[in-house]
Amino acid sequence: MTHLFLITGQSLATGRAPAMTVDPVAQDQALCFDGGPVGENGQSLTTRLGPLRETGTETIASGFAAQLLQTSSDPLILAGQGWAGQPYAALRKGGPSHVFEQVIAQAQMAKTHVPQLRLGAILLLHGETDGAQATPDYDRILAQWHQDFSSALSDIFDTVEPMPMLLCQTSSISGYCSGDRRHFRTPQMQFQAALTHPQLVLVGPKYQYDYIDWAHIDATSTRRHGALFAKAYRWLAQEGKGWHPLQPRRLTHTDSTVLIDFDVPVEPLCFDTEHVRDPGQYGFSLHDPQSHIIAVERAGPSRIRLVLDRPPARSARVSYALYNGTSGRSGRLEGARGCVRDSDTERSALDDSPLFNWSVAFDLPIEWEHPDGDRSR
Repeated sequence: MTHLFLITGQSLATGRAPAMTVDPVAQDQALCFDGGPVGENGQSLTTRLGPLRETGTETIASGFAAQLLQTSSDPLILAGQGWAGQPYAALRKGGPSHVFEQVIAQAQMAKTHVPQLRLGAILLLHGETDGAQATPDYDRILAQWHQDFSSALSDIFDTVEPMPMLLCQTSSISGYCSGDRRHFRTPQMQFQAALTHPQLVLVGPKYQYDYIDWAHIDATSTRRHGALFAKAYRWLAQEGKGWHPLQPRRLTHTDSTVLIDFDVPVEPLCFDTEHVRDPGQYGFSLHDPQSHIIAVERAGPSRIRLVLDRPPARSARVSYALYNGTSGRSGRLEGARGCVRDSDTERSALDDSPLFNWSVAFDLPIEWEHPDGDRSR
């Protein structure tokens, strides 16, 4: 059974030059439209399907397809449209870019070519511009975006089955913000949306990558990022495990200690200062006028302990990978970042690099618990 995966968003969706995967990923098993896999800034793709290869830029499509085909023989079609620098208001259904309508048109073309085609997922790379514009309700926006795609695609595929939308967390807050970062809300809203909407699936952050500037990961990182999307989709759809990223499950405190329990895809969690340069306290910050972090320790395979110099105020908050790093910079060496990852041994199909799961960025009160109470996600 052939599955269709649709990629959309802004410039991280349309890819970074140079294209690396210029040879077909898998001659007969991974396909895209000529001129693709992802149309950029209104570019029309042809109606002819051919072997998936990158043209001009490297998108997540090749890394995604190669990784998924390691464990599945089902053919794949990758297609999509994006527009650099555009907020949701431009990319939404009926928006002035017509990106939404182009994505739906490509889905219809693919279904015409392969009548028995099944829909896999929407792969969304977005949030930087809405973060910079301080869009206040981005979690609601994501839910609406998913609903609009689901409605349009269910008509094409004649199905009422739930359609997952896989998204990644914006990790360039330090690149965009030279002042108060609290107004750049998309990282928090992406995390919140995935906690509360079952079909919005957060793959993970992007601070662990190399960036070419304040906002864009390089081509090598883009290919690896596609593999992470594939791994999350496989857990979700093929293995029946459900998927959650490495993320906080509960924050509690006693006297001068804060305990953070995590959902860990592959235990144990660990501190990795070789791949991600330590910004201090492994990326954790305490926001409290009366106490400070004096130590950050592992307290088990899925727990981290913050030791404070005195008990915190009731209003205290803990953040991770949001308010550190150098303004104007992003990525694993200088940007807003953290050093917490899991112990997953899976490796990228295209370059054999490790596919660890890194903790999402967050800003939470010291007494907080995952809202659904369900560890299956």
